[in-house]
Amino acid sequence: MKDSRIEISFNHSKFELNVKSLKENVLKYRNYLDAVEQITGKREFLSIEEIEAHIKNKTSFSNVLLSAGLLEITEFYTFIRDNFYKINLEVLDVNGDEVTTKQTILDKVKEDSTLYLDECFVDEYKLLVKATEYLNKLKSGNSSNFLAKDYNGKFKVNLQALQNSNRI
Repeated sequence: MKDSRIEISFNHSKFELNVKSLKENVLKYRNYLDAVEQITGKREFLSIEEIEAHIKNKTSFSNVLLSAGLLEITEFYTFIRDNFYKINLEVLDVNGDEVTTKQTILDKVKEDSTLYLDECFVDEYKLLVKATEYLNKLKSGNSSNFLAKDYNGKFKVNLQALQNSNRI
């Protein structure tokens, strides 16, 4: 089934900003895995608690930051600590070492950046498009019989007069 909505505009700035944010999320995830690998030797997503337990077990100190300093992994630990809650795992499509943003999320971002014509105006739009086709075919388009105002001041297109015009 074809989408019957009529696109009015597309907000490129909003779209690019959201895509950039999603790309940064993927990059943070990859850097997070790199940091975990430097600390544990395994390339897998671990929680902060698991990483802290691993660091404490290596040194048998109860202070994680001092233990990380002793193991010379402070920068990796602080990166993990600062970014664990900033990574949105729900939007990521993880397939081994390949990490991307889910296509459904990208489609939603595109949809959110697009402005569509309200459904109540679609019929009027289609009528105006059809009237425009006929008006563009006229040799002399100065007749006022093709457009008329109703009692509310709203213009109506006399499509039948356009189609039957002998000026085409």
